[in-house]
Amino acid sequence: VGVVLGCNGYDIVDLGVMVPCEKILQTAIDEKCDIIGLSGLITPSLDEMVFVAKEMQRKGFNIPLLIGGATTSKAHTAVKIDPQYQNDAVIYVADASRAVGVATTLLSKEMRGAFIEEHRAEYAKIRERLANKQPKAAKLTYKESVENGFKIDESYVPPKPNLLGTQVLKNYPLATLVDYFDWTPFFISWSLTGKFPKILEDEVV
Repeated sequence: VGVVLGCNGYDIVDLGVMVPCEKILQTAIDEKCDIIGLSGLITPSLDEMVFVAKEMQRKGFNIPLLIGGATTSKAHTAVKIDPQYQNDAVIYVADASRAVGVATTLLSKEMRGAFIEEHRAEYAKIRERLANKQPKAAKLTYKESVENGFKIDESYVPPKPNLLGTQVLKNYPLATLVDYFDWTPFFISWSLTGKFPKILEDEVV
């Protein structure tokens, strides 16, 4: 994420991994940061993110908090982190390609208000949905699970593939592959909202 943002003109203060909350917040003050970003790669990071959000609220921070990383999710952000920090935005960023668009929007006086409200409304819906979620059905006993297990037909002979290994197509016309491209990831990295192919007919885009 730091590399992506840095290549798009943002100054990044990378504190590394396993950084204490106090150091993160003090650095944000000293460097006059516009945004704080947290990345969670292991499960304990999730609790630490909640703690950082609480501390930002307690200390009166009023800058956006971005959440991302392998262990994070929109649901966890909505349920555990967002309620702890209401002074500004808490935004879940699914992957590095979205970071530039999110940061740019949050730093835009014209766009940030609607963007933040949209995410807060979405998080509220997620919390409501999870709160009203019906409990899972009762678990089966081990005996019942064994009885319901998949039965293998030992006599079944699977069909043989027409080709084993790799097929090389030489001098294949690349133009024929265009119809099979999914351009959605490209549009995301270009901060264009919409899905292919409908986005091609979007008058705003």
